[in-house]
Amino acid sequence: MVSFSVSRRMAGIDPRPLDDMFAYGMDPNVISLACGNPDPELFPAKALAKAAETVLRTDSVQALQYGKTNGAERLVSLIRTRLKEKQGIDCGEDQILVTSGSQQGFSLFAHTFLNEGDTVLAEEPAFIGTLNAFRSAGAKLVGVPLEADGIDLTALERALIAHPQAKCLYTITASNNPTGVTLSDEKRARLYALAKRFDILIAEDDPYGELQFDGRVRRPVKALDTDGRVLYFGSFSKILAPALRVGYVAADASLIRSLSVAKQTADLQTAALPQLTVAAFAAENDLDAHVSALRNRYAEKCGVMRGAIERYFPPEVKATKPAGGLFLWCTLPAGYNSAALIPAALKAGVASWDKDLNRYI
Repeated sequence: MVSFSVSRRMAGIDPRPLDDMFAYGMDPNVISLACGNPDPELFPAKALAKAAETVLRTDSVQALQYGKTNGAERLVSLIRTRLKEKQGIDCGEDQILVTSGSQQGFSLFAHTFLNEGDTVLAEEPAFIGTLNAFRSAGAKLVGVPLEADGIDLTALERALIAHPQAKCLYTITASNNPTGVTLSDEKRARLYALAKRFDILIAEDDPYGELQFDGRVRRPVKALDTDGRVLYFGSFSKILAPALRVGYVAADASLIRSLSVAKQTADLQTAALPQLTVAAFAAENDLDAHVSALRNRYAEKCGVMRGAIERYFPPEVKATKPAGGLFLWCTLPAGYNSAALIPAALKAGVASWDKDLNRYI
């Protein structure tokens, strides 16, 4: 047996929470409320199959050959157009990097811009996959609590004062995973002003921006960025299909160049066939109508969930009121142990999630 030791950076990362979460999501005998799996009934499978067939029939060489690290031109053009029209973000071609899902984008960011021991401020709670990407670079995580309208800016300012060498802030500005909380428009401007004052980067995660129930896409913090300190992470996972693994980073050209070097060392490029399939789907179908249908369905599901909570949960349990996305968060009264509830719920065939599983340092 070969003897080896795992690096200090990776030794402290526990894969079980995510492994279990996705396993329960695939188990037909379990009602999984633990992960953000899109509704499979909403996958446009036939249209995606047709789009892939079109790509392979008309452009098989580009679909199957090595390509540009930063992404296929047709997809980059689609991303730039949608960012400008929907989010108010104006990007050049050299300001986009297509990644293998936004998860890879955060991994590239962590290993490009963080040194071991660097401090990262992050909403608490936030998506454990991204937190683990920061941990894999040896970063120290400092949690900043959320309020009903997004991150607590007073607490954030205190954290910035207490950690003057912090490298960046990680924030999910629309429909936080896992709470469902959306950052208010007023707080977005103040958040950016704080980042400028303390000179830190903002890693803005926005997979749910187009899935706000009222149909209004709120301007991301990146749309306010005048000095290139915001990196915007987007994805087609929640509006098309997660297994396509097509995400992207929009950022200042100098940051994208550095990320592209890391991308080359990781996998050379994101697979071309899924990239071109996404672009072909958008060309052959009404993507906005598809997203609108998703919003309506998820709004309906959220309403059913909140109705069930009001009907069946004790009145002392407090639930968030999501403005969009896939998540809703419940807080138990003082003295109750939510971690003890998880195995009991699983025994009854329901998988759930607990804040402590995010394990902030």
